Amino acid sequence: MAVTHQNDILIKILSRLEKVSKPDKNGWYTALCPFHDDRNHPNLRFNERGFKCLACSEKGNLKKLASKLGIEIDSNPEKSVEVANYDYLDESGKVLFQVVRYQPKGFRQRRPDGRGGWIYNLEGVRRVLFRLPELISTPLETTVYVAEGEKGVLSLVGQGFVATCSPMGAGKWRDEFVPFFKNRAVVILPDNDDPGRAHAEQVAKSLITVARSVKVVALPGLGHKEDVYDWLGSGHNRAELEALVESSPRWELPKPVDLNQLIIDVSGFIRRFVVLPEHYLLAISLWVIHSHAFDHFDTTPYLSITSPEKRSGKTRLLEVLELLVAKPWFTGRVTPAVLARKIDAESPTLLLDESDAAFSGPEEYSETLRGILNTGYRRGGKASICTGQGANIGYKDLSTYCPKAIAGIGNLPDTVADRSILIILKRRMPDETVERFRRRTHEPEATALKGRIATAASSLEVTVPALPEELNDRAADCWEPLLAIADAAGRDCFEKARQAAIALMVKDNYQNDSMGVQLLTDLKQIFSTQTYMFTADMIEGLLSLDESPWNDLRGKPINGKKMASLLKSYGIRSQSIREGNQTPKGYYRADFDDAWKRYLPHTVRQSATSATPSFDSNVQNGPFRSATEAQKSENVADCVQSCANRNVADVADQNPLRGVPGEIEPQNESEVLDQWRDLSIPEWRRILKVSISSGDKGRERYARWMLREVLHDPEYEELGS
Repeated sequence: MAVTHQNDILIKILSRLEKVSKPDKNGWYTALCPFHDDRNHPNLRFNERGFKCLACSEKGNLKKLASKLGIEIDSNPEKSVEVANYDYLDESGKVLFQVVRYQPKGFRQRRPDGRGGWIYNLEGVRRVLFRLPELISTPLETTVYVAEGEKGVLSLVGQGFVATCSPMGAGKWRDEFVPFFKNRAVVILPDNDDPGRAHAEQVAKSLITVARSVKVVALPGLGHKEDVYDWLGSGHNRAELEALVESSPRWELPKPVDLNQLIIDVSGFIRRFVVLPEHYLLAISLWVIHSHAFDHFDTTPYLSITSPEKRSGKTRLLEVLELLVAKPWFTGRVTPAVLARKIDAESPTLLLDESDAAFSGPEEYSETLRGILNTGYRRGGKASICTGQGANIGYKDLSTYCPKAIAGIGNLPDTVADRSILIILKRRMPDETVERFRRRTHEPEATALKGRIATAASSLEVTVPALPEELNDRAADCWEPLLAIADAAGRDCFEKARQAAIALMVKDNYQNDSMGVQLLTDLKQIFSTQTYMFTADMIEGLLSLDESPWNDLRGKPINGKKMASLLKSYGIRSQSIREGNQTPKGYYRADFDDAWKRYLPHTVRQSATSATPSFDSNVQNGPFRSATEAQKSENVADCVQSCANRNVADVADQNPLRGVPGEIEPQNESEVLDQWRDLSIPEWRRILKVSISSGDKGRERYARWMLREVLHDPEYEELGS
C-alpha cells in the first residue's frame, strides 16, 4: 500500500533500514546508508524533514530515501482520508489544537484560526495532555493509565479506565505535564518497540518523584510495534489488564551503581581479550567511563594506542572498546568532510585505527585529522568550514570536542601525543593467554555492562581532584577527568589512579620531549662545566652519545646548520669565538641558561640519551678553591652534580638525592658529601678521558683538579697517567 504523509513515510523507512538508532534530542536517527556499501558504521542521518549521508554525501527528502528503499509513495495526498481527529483541550475545555489521523495511517496537527477554520501548525500553541479536563476531574484514588497514542487512550476509556497520553507520540513528553499526576497511582503501557519502551522509561522517570506509585506494564503477546489498542482488540479485557497491573512491581529508579566495582568489572572485561599492565588497564577503564560523561569536563584525554610491531592487539582493543564506550565510531578512514561533520553532529567516541596510514596519507585528510585532534581535546574546540556557494558563501564552526582513541604503529605528531595517554601494547608471550573475542557472543554481556556505565555516568557527581604535583600542565589536563572519576569511586581507586598517572605520564616509559628539548638536554650534558664550546666539538659530542637520534636524522647525521636551526627557536645563536688566530663558530654556555631553566625539568632526571645524570648548568670555571674555602651560595641540595663551591648547610630540609632510585636520604652533611662524590667521580673520570682523547687541554686541567683536589678520587693517579 502506498503511503502519503511524512510521518507514515518515516515509519516505513524506519522498518526498512538497518542498525537504526533511537532518535537523539533533536529527533535525528542514524542508520546504515542504502546509497553506498555502508556495512558496519551507520553514516545516514535522517528525520521527518529529510536525510543526509555523512560518508557518501547523498541527501534529499524522505521521498527520495523511501524510493531507494522500494517504498511506494503516493504522489497525490488528496487520496488520503481523514478518519479521526483528537481534540486537545485546556483545563476549561477550550480547544487548543487537534491531532488528525488519516488513512492510510498518517497524522497532522492543526490549530483553530479563530474563523472556524484550521492552521496546520502548532506555532505558539501550548501543549497539553490528551483528555486533560477528564484527568483533572478524576479522584486521586483512581488509577490513571498512560498510553503512547490517542487510539490506545480511547480503547482504555472504552473499558472504563481513566487514560491519557502526550501529543505527537513517543519521545515528546514534557516536564509541564508532571504536576497533573501528583499523588496519583500511574500505570504506563509502552508500545512494543524500542521507541515505545524508551518513552515509557522517560515518563516513569519524570513522574516517580510526584506520583503515589508508578508501574510500567509490558503487555504480553504483542507483535512488534503493537500497543494496548491491539491487545484489547485481540480479545483481552479490563479484568485481565487489572490483574496484570496488580501483579506488576512498582517501577523504581535504577539503584546507584557501585562505581569502584564498575571500574573493576570494566577492567576485568577488557583483560579477558587483551594483555595489559595494571596501570594501562586502569587508565583505559576510567577512560571508558569518561566517554559516557565527557560533557562533565573541560578536557578529554586521548588514548594513543601503539606498538612496535603488528599483531600486538591494537585493533582488538578498539573492538572491545567499541562495545563499551558511548556512541562508538570505529573507523580507519573517512573523507575530511565526514570526519568534521560527524563529530560536530553526534559527538561520538572516535575509535581511529591505522593512524600511521592516516597521518602519512593524503595531505588534506592528514591535516584535517591533525587539526581536529589538536583542538578537540578541550571543550569549545572548533574546526571551521566554508558553506554555500558563490555570493552566498560563508563559514560554519564545527565542534571537534569528543573522546578519541587512536591506534597505530609509531608515534603520533607531537602536538597530538602531548594530549594523549600513551598505551604501548606488546605481542603476547606463549604463556600469556586471552579469551577468543567474538562480538556476537560477548556483545550481550558488554551491553549490560555498558548500561551500568551509562547509569553511573548519568548520576556522576564530580569535583576537582587533587592532581599529583609530578604532572606537568598538559599531563594534568589529560588526567584530571580520569582522576575525578576515580575520586568519585573512593579513596583506594583514586590512589591507584594517581599512581597510574605518575607512572604513565612522568616515568621513563613516557618520553614525549620534542627534538629541541632533547637537544637542550644532551647539550647540557656535553657542555659540562665549560664556558663555551665550538660547533664542531658540540656535534662530535652529540654523535658520541649512546642511543642518541643525532646520527640518523632522516638518514643523515646532525650538522651545524641543523643544530643552529633547532636552537634558534630558543633564542640561542652561534657566535665567532677567537682562539689564537682563528675564529671558529661556537656557543657560549651562558646563552643556554635561560632555555635550560625554562624547558628542562627542574627535578633531577637523566638525559634522554644517557644513563648518567646531567650536569649542573650553574657550575662556572673559576679560581681553584677547596671545598672548605668556597663561597657560600646555593645549597648543594639543588643538584647532585654541584661542584665544591656550594653550601652543604640545611641538608635536613632538602634531600639532594630525592627522586634518585635506590638512594637513602642522608642524615648529616658528611653523608651528603659522600653520596655526592660517589655520583660525581665516574662522570669526571669520563670527562677526563674525553678531554685527553680530544686534546682539550683546558677541560683536561679542570677535570684533573676536580678529581684530585675536590673529589679526592682514590684512582686518580692511574687515570691521569
